[in-house]
Amino acid sequence: MTRKTMLVLLLMPLAAGLYAQEAGQWTAGGRLGAAFGLHSSRDLGGHFDDPGHSTLDEMIINFSLAVYGVYTFTDRLSLQAELNFMINQGYGLRVSVDGVPKHSQDVTYSSLDIPLLLRYSFFNSSSVLGLLAGPHISFPIGMVLFSESGNNEEADIDTVATFGITAGVFGGVRAGPGRIVADMRFIFDFNSVEERREGAGGFEFMRRRALLFSLGYEMSF
Repeated sequence: MTRKTMLVLLLMPLAAGLYAQEAGQWTAGGRLGAAFGLHSSRDLGGHFDDPGHSTLDEMIINFSLAVYGVYTFTDRLSLQAELNFMINQGYGLRVSVDGVPKHSQDVTYSSLDIPLLLRYSFFNSSSVLGLLAGPHISFPIGMVLFSESGNNEEADIDTVATFGITAGVFGGVRAGPGRIVADMRFIFDFNSVEERREGAGGFEFMRRRALLFSLGYEMSF
């Protein structure tokens, strides 16, 4: 065995250790993603349940931009906090009366989600694969947009925040000084987002159930 080969063999475990998760380690990263809403009009409290009416919900792809930080408690368990901008999330609502299409509308709004997630990795190395889960709070940004046949109408949102659970899987592989990461997660809100109406109670227009896929990069230090 040559001296060069021996040096490489000695350095390989050291290099792997530098990128493994360790207690007290911090990680910072960012992700871009796309979400697919799983909203159902049944969540709207029966607003479209008149006799003869039927509804069909269409998924709308929206986009997300997230930055996050992770603190590692053990070689497998970490806590991840995020700022996740969900842009133009919503659904398409198609209403028919006695089988005849009568109403077609897209409903979208944006929000800032703040999840606090426990992250468990199945193994401790330069690559990661594991589960994440925890509560989130979501703050609506701006107004809700109702789009119908090229006509757009905006309305104020009466809801200050929604609360829910985020859960999913994540993985990453070493690339340069950090890792390329990807995750798939399910977002479930407990309460609905309401539109503000003058002289009337709020109109519940959405309760989120969304599947989010994202890709990004993170570095540990």
